[in-house]
Amino acid sequence: VDVAIAKGRGADVAVICGGTTSTEMRDRKDLSVDQEEFMGAVSEGLVTAGITKHVVSLTMTPGAVVMPWLRHTDAALNIFLAGKYTGTAFASVLFGETNPSAKSPVTFPITEVGTIPPCKEKDCHYNEGLSVGWPAFEGKPVNFPFGHGLSFTTFGYSTLTVSVLKHTVPRCDGAPVCIHAQVENTGEVRGVEVAQLYLGIPDAGEPLKMLRGFERLPELEPGHLAQVS
Repeated sequence: VDVAIAKGRGADVAVICGGTTSTEMRDRKDLSVDQEEFMGAVSEGLVTAGITKHVVSLTMTPGAVVMPWLRHTDAALNIFLAGKYTGTAFASVLFGETNPSAKSPVTFPITEVGTIPPCKEKDCHYNEGLSVGWPAFEGKPVNFPFGHGLSFTTFGYSTLTVSVLKHTVPRCDGAPVCIHAQVENTGEVRGVEVAQLYLGIPDAGEPLKMLRGFERLPELEPGHLAQVS
């Protein structure tokens, strides 16, 4: 830890890395990365001592993990087991060659409290019903919710319309209900947005929010618009 902190002295950005030891057909024993204690101690040491200006967290995981070191970092980037291209992908984002646009397929909880631990018995009984996975975290504080994902630019949604049976948007022809919006790149660099549609049917006993559609939009230059339905 001391050596790592010393290496970060005077750096514009310090990068801390972690990953999990996992294989197919076997549950992880917990949601921690193997280097959790190290990442926490180094990030805290760098920030507390004012050694470096910024700290960035990089993790390689097969799924959700807890990240207790986040309070001492400025940014976090996670890759879900990209194989031999992991290093290339990390470098491409770190140096700004690629503007990330992915949205998380899982929720990253703050702690393991409330998560479902692996069953070690022969017969396993689960009673979560529809509140399994990310819907179980709706309304609760988390590190990163399902569908979350930032980029180096920002996007704005406007002219949201909902039509029933009679639609003004050609691509909605034949649909009983159509939801249409205009998306604008409101940032300073080109980027890609993934529009997501969530619906809730609380009276039917469904989760508070359900993903009912998503669309990856074409790459937009700053100030440019795209239509999504």
